[in-house]
Amino acid sequence: MDQMTLPSELRQPTAAAGEVEFRIRENEDQVRWDRFFDNGRPVEVEIGCGKGRFIINSAVAYPEINYIGIERALRYFRIMKERVVRRDLTNIRLLRDDAVYFVERFIPDGAVSAYHVYFPDPWPKKRHRKRRLFNARFLEEIKRTLATGGTLDFATDYVEYYEEILALLEVTDGLAALEDTPERVRELGGDLTNFETKYTAEGRAIHRGAYVRI
Repeated sequence: MDQMTLPSELRQPTAAAGEVEFRIRENEDQVRWDRFFDNGRPVEVEIGCGKGRFIINSAVAYPEINYIGIERALRYFRIMKERVVRRDLTNIRLLRDDAVYFVERFIPDGAVSAYHVYFPDPWPKKRHRKRRLFNARFLEEIKRTLATGGTLDFATDYVEYYEEILALLEVTDGLAALEDTPERVRELGGDLTNFETKYTAEGRAIHRGAYVRI
């Protein structure tokens, strides 16, 4: 049967019961979180999970929250998925795909309670900077998909990229700076990710930002 003739319920980006990983490329409709988690709990999204330290610790600490983790690197994705499965964490679903494509194409308005973006690739060479995750269009999509009161929390060790992100956020209407990271993130303690542990040990400064959808 051609995909264009599939009933809507078969074209939804879904994960079968008990499955951790889901796919989107063969689908066309926006997501319905209840098809992933079978409940109506808030959903938070981590972009660039690496080996999964943050999303796993968060899911353990806050079982009342559902988490979507996105990671493109196959090696890291496999490690994270194995750890999630081993811990039988039913409030995590994982996607190995392009985060921008997923956010823009598949997430409905106001469907996300929080975004977490820790140590995105800074693409330091000038000719590569167009590949950076943060740009004006992406932040508009973050704003669109965040619920009112939802947060964007991010960190980087690359000060030039951090300043660029702040400049973009300053001209993004509807997102306001917070004085500190959200409490549920602070309660997890330091070294939220493997990258943060590595960079802290190397003596690099960590630059953080937190914004709320108003």
